[in-house]
Amino acid sequence: MSPKLVCHRGASLLAPENTFPAADAALDRGAHYIELDVRESADGVLYVLHDRTLDRTTDGSGPIDHWHSRDLDRLDAGRWFAPAFEGTRLPRLDAYLAHLKARGAGAYVEVKWCSAMALAGILKETGMEDAVFTFSFKPEMRAALRQAAPHVRRMITLSIARTVTVAQEVYHADMVELEAEELQPAILDAARARGLEIMGYTEADDAGLFRKMTNLGVDYINHDHLETCLKALS
Repeated sequence: MSPKLVCHRGASLLAPENTFPAADAALDRGAHYIELDVRESADGVLYVLHDRTLDRTTDGSGPIDHWHSRDLDRLDAGRWFAPAFEGTRLPRLDAYLAHLKARGAGAYVEVKWCSAMALAGILKETGMEDAVFTFSFKPEMRAALRQAAPHVRRMITLSIARTVTVAQEVYHADMVELEAEELQPAILDAARARGLEIMGYTEADDAGLFRKMTNLGVDYINHDHLETCLKALS
């Protein structure tokens, strides 16, 4: 069985990352899941944005948590990428997940910093609880998510957990993410023995690595280079 393809911030080489055009570009080409990042405005609205600051990917400046949602909704999140995307808006998380739901896609939700209760509510309201898995590099966010959304699948990176037993017993993970050098038979066997799903991750534009991940039987590939990955898998 071929792995499910997870597009990191959508098709971020074809359209501005973490926007509707990036999600659609990935799904139109055959992606199954969209990786997205979540942050919160000053008034508690959840948005899809990677950086804490708005400067790199919008025409705003400063931390998103210093802004009111009514002002964030007016920002341009596309012109920085290319003139054709001028007018693209910063997505609110609820609308973004509803869009993915309508397209039959899943989501990998990386929580940068936000209310876990608000996130759990959005997952329930959009009907996406069974179609997502979550992760955060912040231990506070991981703990809050376990409490707020105990039935939603959780991912942990092997770089954090170090072993698959710790991934399951300490981090209560359903899935473990492995980078290229961690794709070792002993690790893969241990993960499968514990019933953990396996996601390979790479930033490299490397067809050989995509084929290796597929041959090893990973369940997901989290990547930036969709065209290369699709050609390698075909």
